[in-house]
Amino acid sequence: MYTMKNMKLGASYFGNRILRHVREDMKKMVDDGCNFVVHTMSEHDITYHAGTMVDIVQASREVGLEVFLDPWGVGRVFGGESFSTFVKTHPDCRQRLNFPEGEIKVYKACLNSKTFRDDMVAWIELAAKTGAEGVFWDEPHLFFGEFTPLFGGKKRDIWGCTCNVCKDMFKQKCGYEMPGDFTDDVKAFRQMTIVNFLEYLANEASKKGLKNSVCLFPTTDPRYGIYEWEKVAMIKNMDIFGSDPYWYGYKQDVTDFVRRISNEVFALSKKYAKEPQIWIQGYRVPAQREEEIVTAVDVAYDSGIRNIATWSFEGTDCMTYVRSERPDVVWQNVRSVYLKYKDK
Repeated sequence: MYTMKNMKLGASYFGNRILRHVREDMKKMVDDGCNFVVHTMSEHDITYHAGTMVDIVQASREVGLEVFLDPWGVGRVFGGESFSTFVKTHPDCRQRLNFPEGEIKVYKACLNSKTFRDDMVAWIELAAKTGAEGVFWDEPHLFFGEFTPLFGGKKRDIWGCTCNVCKDMFKQKCGYEMPGDFTDDVKAFRQMTIVNFLEYLANEASKKGLKNSVCLFPTTDPRYGIYEWEKVAMIKNMDIFGSDPYWYGYKQDVTDFVRRISNEVFALSKKYAKEPQIWIQGYRVPAQREEEIVTAVDVAYDSGIRNIATWSFEGTDCMTYVRSERPDVVWQNVRSVYLKYKDK
């Protein structure tokens, strides 16, 4: 069974590729209680900053931070405010939607596409070359949307993927043609697709000596893809299992939401000998509510979680799209609660 000896406290970091500034920020993270960092590594990074990412990882490790790399927005199937070149250059590898009126593809890669999986293996190879300790599989998902205006006021569930590869796999598994409706078999197939994709990535990363960490949406709604968390927790080479109960974003009570998700993460992690991790919302934090961050960390800790991370560094001050209203106050709260738990 997994046992945590020391607190792990971290944050994600992005928006800067100037090494001297990265060094300053990594030192600040350590001073503010962090002992690990999740660096994003987008398609833009692997194309134009491959060498820089090696330097950034090295600089982070030099100050004592454990480093995980995140395929930020890669293929538009992981979390992240980053564009994808893959979905433009490989249109036949995009998720196809269940429109009976004709073929419509969305700008997200098909997880069953061999071409996309090969690209992910190349991403893993670069991650290993940087010297990072691990990789962070953040919110892997398939497309789902509810569209009303297009259909004269009648709501219709639109989902992916219904490409020929997925249709063939569905028929082989279920024994009949993939339906256009969002049936139980479709839900199960979509979940299986994500789980198999994660298992494939975890196996490839493990071969390279990398730890694997996964973060699932804080919901078991089938529309999000994974509705049986246990199937992910069971993955042999998945070392860290977590979720992100972002209470501001989901409009939930901080204590109830973080406790419920933390308890679920902890129970499954204990059952399958994984390290449990909880992410704390440090972006789009409304003014005057920053102290809820301290509450969230306290609740996660009381639930048995000893690996806690914040998205992201300094209240996400670097990006207006997700910046907190008072990013400096957000980070002050992160710092104070991290320093409280740092040596526990």
